[in-house]
Amino acid sequence: MKYLLPLLLFLAGPVSASEAEERLNQALKNLDNLTAEFKQTLRDEDKQIVQQSRGTLALQRPGKFAWIYLDPFEQQIIADGSELWIYDVELDQVTVKPMDESLSSAPIMLLMKQSDVGEQFRVSEVGQRKYLYWVELESQAPDLEFTHIYIGLQDGKVVAMEMRDRFGQSTQIVFENLRTGVIHDPRTFRFEPPPGVDVYGVGG
Repeated sequence: MKYLLPLLLFLAGPVSASEAEERLNQALKNLDNLTAEFKQTLRDEDKQIVQQSRGTLALQRPGKFAWIYLDPFEQQIIADGSELWIYDVELDQVTVKPMDESLSSAPIMLLMKQSDVGEQFRVSEVGQRKYLYWVELESQAPDLEFTHIYIGLQDGKVVAMEMRDRFGQSTQIVFENLRTGVIHDPRTFRFEPPPGVDVYGVGG
């Protein structure tokens, strides 16, 4: 995701790592069939804003999501359960890849998880900052794009994420108007390339 939050002041007493992991696992398990709006900010190693974008997210477990960028550039990233479609509207171009191969190490898979995050990450508490309770995930997989991921919880819900890479860049995402238990139209996760658009990859 080419568009892919500076944290963190301790305002509350610490809890154990196991309790932090339990809180996070419970929040992630409650993300079935969700819709949300998001605001995303990319910062460089000097914490300067490189790019800001916004869009919508629809997710259905297992294996389906539609991550749609609306501004500043329109881009559709749709997983239909077997393939990942990336439609760059400005370039009039579609790329399609096997979903398992493309998303195995991507942060979006955290939101898709139905298993405990401790299987892939070392989980620790960061603490309370203003209205959010933060948990840190340190990757134990060498192929993950981001070395550290921070998840912000509010009332047991995932409302923010920050991913930091080995080059010092960070991607910050804030979710708004998040709803779970949504009954999705099946067409939400079905992508058909518009006529005349170049398609690259499987079937391209």
